[in-house]
This record gives sequence, structure tokens and C-alpha cells, in this order.
Amino acid sequence: MKLSVSANSQSRELQDCSISYVIKTKNHSVRLQNRFGFKIVITLGDTFDPEINGFQHRAVKGFIISRNVLHGWSSGEAAMFISLIEPASRWGRDLRVLLAGRDVCLIEELIAVEEVDSILPRELDMMNETVIVERIQAFFSRLAKKEPALPRKHMDDRMGRVISYIDQNLSQNIDLSEVANLAHLSSHRFRHLFTEQIGLPFTQYIIWQRLKKSIYAVASGEMTLGEAVENFGFTDQAHFSNTFKKTFGVFPRVFLQTSHIVLKICVQKE
Repeated sequence: MKLSVSANSQSRELQDCSISYVIKTKNHSVRLQNRFGFKIVITLGDTFDPEINGFQHRAVKGFIISRNVLHGWSSGEAAMFISLIEPASRWGRDLRVLLAGRDVCLIEELIAVEEVDSILPRELDMMNETVIVERIQAFFSRLAKKEPALPRKHMDDRMGRVISYIDQNLSQNIDLSEVANLAHLSSHRFRHLFTEQIGLPFTQYIIWQRLKKSIYAVASGEMTLGEAVENFGFTDQAHFSNTFKKTFGVFPRVFLQTSHIVLKICVQKE
């Protein structure tokens, strides 16, 4: 097992935008609904046969999907590179342009398979941490060349305060009506504005942040799994495990045993 967390030294000036990892589980079937943003799945082997929204694709290198897309695949011998990307991030805006309203786009429609293999080779998980981060950033930069990114929308100051409040109170019960009061908005208006600005519904955003911070804490050795469950607002270990499996397709301990890399990759705020 190899677990690592990588962040730029100027992390206070940077924006977390993804969880990226390489996982290898032989003869394991995954069936999920993507709930927290955009998702990229690429085999580090030859090809695989994913099912996306009920349609079986044959012999593809990988795919990009938007939120709420049902998808699955059966793993063979090859490892899989997977990245979950927040909608409001720079990479999220790039992917929104590439998808152009579609739920799914195959990787080979955007980049030649040979080029993908040169950037994300079979031995990716055997490379050192610095090189891995560079390769993943190079892959996203290559995707971004396909279309210009959407301009960054200015975040409402009230939403900025709300995001800070959520970040500081993940261990507590966070009530929508109380947070709406903090922003001096009705619950209805707050719910709409939050989703518009952040790209995720309020409750989904909180769950995502709790999962993400739990993974970072455990992968970096800062906390044990039990400590992360307690510190980031999950009811108990079973609640965390079930939420985790719905997102990643495996239970946390299996993930930690079979994931060669867990990366916290940051990009500069614009």
C-alpha cells in the first residue's frame, strides 16, 4: 500500500479541487451514482467496458461524467486512475465546457489513447510523489487545451462566509436554516444561491467536505480512521463506511489497502 498527500507549500493561497487516486482491486465490480461533481475514470491498462446510464460501452480507455450519473465497471488486472473534481474549481469549469451539457464523454473523444498512455502510464503508481502530481496536472492541462475555460464567477461574500463556517464546523451538526440566517437569507433563497455558486446542493457539499477531509487526514497519518469519523461529523463508523462505499465503490479499509495513491492536488485561486 502506498498512500500520500501532496499540497503546494502555499496551501493557504490554494484551492483544493479534487481527490485523485489509483486503485487496484482484482475481479471487483463497481456500480455507483456520481454525487459530488465531475468524475474521471481511466484504466492504466489497455481498455475496459464500463456501463454508463444503462448503456454498455466496449473497449474504451476512460470517461468523464457529470453529477448524478449511474455508472459501473468490472475491474480486471489493471489499476484504475480516478479523480473526483469539485464543480466550482478551475478544473470543474474546464470539464463543464468539455461535456457541453452531456452526461458523459469518452476520453478517446478528447485525447488520443497513445497520448493518455504517455501521460498516465501503467507504472504511474510506482513513480515518486512529485512526478505523479506533475503527470496528473499535465493530464488536466491537456484536457483544458480542448476548449477555453469558463470565466470564474465572483463568489458572493455571504457564500464565502458560509464556506468558512462549514469548514470550521464539520464535526458539528450543520443546520441549513441556521446557516441561511448567517447569510441573512431565507432558507429557500439560500439553498438556490448556494447551489448556483458552489455547484453542489448544500447537504451534498457538506458530505463531500467531510469525506474529503477524512481521506486527507487518514492518508497523511494525521488521524486514524476512527478519529477521522469522530472529528468530521459522521454519526458512527457504520455511517461513515456506508457513505464512503456509495462514493468510492468499496469500504474505507479496502480502499486504504488497495489504493496506491491518494492525492490532494491544489491549483492557484484565480
